[in-house]
Amino acid sequence: MPVFSYILLDKKGKIIKGKKESEDIDVLKNEFRKEGFYIVKIKEVRNLNFHFLNRIKTEDLIVTIRELSTFLNSGISLDEGLTALISQMRDGYLKSVFINIQRSVREGASFSQALKKHPNLFSEMIISMVRVGEETGNLDLVLSRISDFLEKRQTFRNRIKTIMTYPVFMIIVAFFVILFIFSVIIPTITRVFTEVSLNLPFVTKMLILIARFLKSFWVYIILFAFLIFYLTKNYTKTIKGKLLIEKIIWRIPVLKDFYLKKEIINFSKTLATLIKGGVEILESLNIAKDVLSSINIKREIEEIIEYVSKGGSLSSGFSKSKYFPYLFGQLVGAGERSGNLAEMLDRIGDIYEEDLSQRSTRFVSFLEPFMILFMGGIIGFIVISVLLPIFQISQSIK
Repeated sequence: MPVFSYILLDKKGKIIKGKKESEDIDVLKNEFRKEGFYIVKIKEVRNLNFHFLNRIKTEDLIVTIRELSTFLNSGISLDEGLTALISQMRDGYLKSVFINIQRSVREGASFSQALKKHPNLFSEMIISMVRVGEETGNLDLVLSRISDFLEKRQTFRNRIKTIMTYPVFMIIVAFFVILFIFSVIIPTITRVFTEVSLNLPFVTKMLILIARFLKSFWVYIILFAFLIFYLTKNYTKTIKGKLLIEKIIWRIPVLKDFYLKKEIINFSKTLATLIKGGVEILESLNIAKDVLSSINIKREIEEIIEYVSKGGSLSSGFSKSKYFPYLFGQLVGAGERSGNLAEMLDRIGDIYEEDLSQRSTRFVSFLEPFMILFMGGIIGFIVISVLLPIFQISQSIK
């Protein structure tokens, strides 16, 4: 359970400080109030050094939700299903989460309310669908749809990661290999040139200068690279940073295409799952909007939500979009006319998902020879810079 630090005042005005475990901050506040304390401050104590231990794999969450769906589908109650689920789980953070969920349910909270206490694990989409499942009596079906959605999304992410792992790995290796060659090997080879009174070629002088610079400052270069990465990562979390990154992305056709397709896939798949789960269309749009990374597209979705709330059709809203392609609005319109909007949105996601996977594969195929040529150019520069003075020395000996 999470640990909370607190500062309290008793009835005599005495300050009391300490730490205490509790399943929820609201539960702890109620405990202190019942005991007659005045609450000055309560906050959760987060252990940053071991925060990664509380991370739950998406695969484990998918299996857990699917198993609970199976238990409920067999006709047993939610409490019995949670008991059966917890009994077969290994000790760990995920098990403690479901123990807390079961405790909340036994205390009178609905399943969706219990899930809401763990926003780091259960998104607003999951909570909304569970709430609808409780209201309609189809919780087992809704949980099955949630697990299907999470599984498909994870499969797609794994495909993209697999495609992009090789070039990223090669770029990192190339960086350190070049750094090692220039800072360690080249100074040893070119030392003899500096000891000979020889008018060195320009490329050789450049090679020696680069080697000396890297040998003296390679530690600072690596630290500077990590500093830039850290500052950039933190800056891109701010609104200004996100808008700047988007502005750059929209001006580069290749990046724009990848970024836009990723947003369309996430939005359409999420919206389809919510509508299938019985969530009302405006609420579904509001929830699906939050899965988007782009601030500009989010603002446009907000305008579409306002348009739909005034009686406009979803397809008409998207037909005026600056970001969503014309095909998207046409397919949404076909889904509305046929009464299969959720299935059409799911199909749209599949279309763009396949297209993005193929484009990613082609991009990596193009990148591989480019990286080989780049490394070949570096090696060629080194070889020429070393051979030219050797050739001059041999000529002078003759």
